[in-house]
Amino acid sequence: MNFPYLPVLAFLLGTASIASAEDVVTLTSGNRMTGEIRELTRGELSFRIAGVGRVDIDWRNVVELESPDRFYIVLSTGEREVGTLYVHGGQLSITTDAGTRRIDTNEVVRIAPATERRLLEGWRGSIDAGIDFLSANNELDWTLNGAVERRTMRYLTKLQLNSLLRRRSGDVAQRRNHFEIGSRRFLADRWFVLGQLHLEEDRELDLDSRVLLGAALGRTLSQTNRAMFAVYGGVDGDREKFRGYDADTIFEVHGAVEWEWFAVGTENGIDFRTLAFYAPDNSRVRVEAQIALRRNITDNYFWALRAYESYNSDPPDDLESSDTGISFSIGRDF
Repeated sequence: MNFPYLPVLAFLLGTASIASAEDVVTLTSGNRMTGEIRELTRGELSFRIAGVGRVDIDWRNVVELESPDRFYIVLSTGEREVGTLYVHGGQLSITTDAGTRRIDTNEVVRIAPATERRLLEGWRGSIDAGIDFLSANNELDWTLNGAVERRTMRYLTKLQLNSLLRRRSGDVAQRRNHFEIGSRRFLADRWFVLGQLHLEEDRELDLDSRVLLGAALGRTLSQTNRAMFAVYGGVDGDREKFRGYDADTIFEVHGAVEWEWFAVGTENGIDFRTLAFYAPDNSRVRVEAQIALRRNITDNYFWALRAYESYNSDPPDDLESSDTGISFSIGRDF
């Protein structure tokens, strides 16, 4: 007997089966939710519920978590595993092709889908701006900061912009622009390689332009759901032009220190980075340091207090060697 609608029925049943295979999370409050695991980062589990949207959950409040899908899991030791996961009793069980491994949930710093995302997917970022007006000198100051990043199992790509403009009586007293793009390739045991491009302008230092292209080797010395500490060092080529002088190309070696601290469930955090550059040809030392304090206002909104220092031990004759500044701004994560 022939059933012409049997293939259609089988398709519908298969679709329903796939749709019902949802991820499940149970919280310390006893609440149980079904939906989709998006990622775990900075101590927050991003969970998407149909009809509700994204819900951010403190990782410490997760009692049980189960999914039929494959994820990559990053541990505080820098190890990476790929497989299906199940959380129960403070332990994460990950089943890989080699078997099942149990890990303390406190050691898990990142969870994300193992499937490769499209190029425009997986980006996260923030933008903040500030403006001040001082009538005494007819002074107008404004600052704009933005950053976006995309993290996959093996790579972290980040773009960052910092811009500051100060006008007094209609004239530009200070203009400072810094744009950079960097990509890290994660290696074993928390090591990574880094490629970076910097574009800079700083009127205070009479720097019309600087283009820097560099590569480095680094290591994340410590990473948890509350903080990250990393160092790296490498070489770079620096094409720069100061006002009134010809452009020059300088080769440098450089080293950097990065430290981040973040509070779960808020935008509160501290971000510090300092880079030191040394040019063997003329023994010049440059230092670029910046620190940002962020505090939560409401939802994804925050205020930020930033400070920076740019130092050059051997500027062209009669030019400034240091530029220091502080700015206040309000912004939003996205």
